[in-house]
Amino acid sequence: MTDLPGRTERAEIVHERPPSGTCDELLFGSDRGNTLWVKFSDRHGIVEWIGKFGCGTSSAMRVTLAAPPDRFIVAAGGYAYLVDATRRILLNEFHDQFAQDVAFEPTRNAFVVADYVRIRLVEAGKVTWMSPRIALDGIRNLKVEGQTIRGLAVTGYEGEEEEFIVDLDSREVRCPTDYSSWDKPAEAVNATPSSRPAKAKPWWRFW
Repeated sequence: MTDLPGRTERAEIVHERPPSGTCDELLFGSDRGNTLWVKFSDRHGIVEWIGKFGCGTSSAMRVTLAAPPDRFIVAAGGYAYLVDATRRILLNEFHDQFAQDVAFEPTRNAFVVADYVRIRLVEAGKVTWMSPRIALDGIRNLKVEGQTIRGLAVTGYEGEEEEFIVDLDSREVRCPTDYSSWDKPAEAVNATPSSRPAKAKPWWRFW
C-alpha cells in the first residue's frame, strides 16, 4: 500500500487533555459532560490532530480500526462514531448511553451494538437484527472478522466469561452456555436468581 503523505493511520486515546494549541482539535457530539479525547496521526507522527467525542454513561471506551487504512470506530461510553481520520469527518454515528460495547461492520455500513445480554445490528439508525440472549449479565470485547462477530459474554455468577461467535450471514450463534431459553416469556417468569442454564449443544440456529 502506498504511503500517502498526510494519510492518518493511527489513533489512540489520550487520558490527559493536551495543551491548547499544540494541534488541531475537532468536536464530535456534545462537550456538555464527559468527553473522550483521541489523538489521530500519520504513521510517522508528523501530522496529528485531536478528536473530542461526547460520551454516554457506560464504561466502554476504545478506538479501533474499522476499515483500513484510515477509518476508525470510536466507542465512547455507549456512543459510537465512525471517523474518516484523514479527511477529519464523521461518516456515521450511533447513540445509546447504555450500550456496553460497539463495533462496526463495513460491508453493511452497520454498527454491532452489545447491551448486557445480547447484540443488535443497527443499519441506517434502525435495528435490523437482534440476537437471542447470549450472556448472563455483560458483553464486551466485540470484534468484527469478515461476517463473523466475536466477543466475551459473562456466563457465570462469579463473573466467568466465555467467547461467543455470531455469523451475520446465517444468523448462527455459538456460545458454550445457552441462555436463549431465557427469552421465552414462560421460562423467564419461572426463572429464579439461583437457576442456572444447562450446557447446551454448541450450535443453535435462529431465523
